[in-house]
Amino acid sequence: MSNHITHLSFSRLTELAHSPLALKNYISKVFEPTKAMDEGSLLDCLLFTPEEIESKFLVIEKISKATLIGKAYFAEKEAEANGRTIVHQEQLDDAKFLCNMIESNATVAYHGLLNPDFFKFQVSCEFFKGGFKHRGIKDADGTARNGEKVIWDLKRMGSRSGEQLVRSQIRNNFYDLQAAVYCHEFDSNDIPVKYYVIAVDNEGYTTPFEITLDSRRKASILWNKLIKAAHHCNMVGLDQGCEFWAEQDGFFRF
Repeated sequence: MSNHITHLSFSRLTELAHSPLALKNYISKVFEPTKAMDEGSLLDCLLFTPEEIESKFLVIEKISKATLIGKAYFAEKEAEANGRTIVHQEQLDDAKFLCNMIESNATVAYHGLLNPDFFKFQVSCEFFKGGFKHRGIKDADGTARNGEKVIWDLKRMGSRSGEQLVRSQIRNNFYDLQAAVYCHEFDSNDIPVKYYVIAVDNEGYTTPFEITLDSRRKASILWNKLIKAAHHCNMVGLDQGCEFWAEQDGFFRF
């Protein structure tokens, strides 16, 4: 039922932070992959599971669909894809370039963040908190060369690079909250863990940014409020817009 919250994830929490109706629309929405989503999945695959490229993607020539030859070519390739995502060679080349830039970043290389001997990639995360099951997939979870426990997540940030712009984007997109969710099993048991956002822009500039324990604890205040709001929404429904927050008493107000 789209009017009932069965579990929470980072994406669901951020939608609820906007409004209950935004979460309802998110739950009921059928997602159609966009060009940006395909390119993001391609980069993830190259970085974390390169052995799956051929099974997940079909690389084709870039030909206009406006011509009869182009339409016939695409129809042939769509039949050949057999469930694989179709990408152009240009998209693959761009993804390989970004992959190389990330791999050569000093922080990534020094700590061995892409070394499969140190890290597991695309790691499922599931736990209960505040009466809700929480789910997520961490890009990378492991131990750095210096022995520190590290969780990190890759973010495409368009034209944004450098500490100041990346920091701003992290705050705007609630990535502190995502860090709190992914580090919960460690933070709740006072086990030291470092969390990094590895941000890469369209030009390949790579900015590692640590989200500290203090930032995660601050984000957890919002997280706890959203959990309370989710329980409230399950009682009264999700058919409420942004005015929901203004109409709640201090217990729910941000």
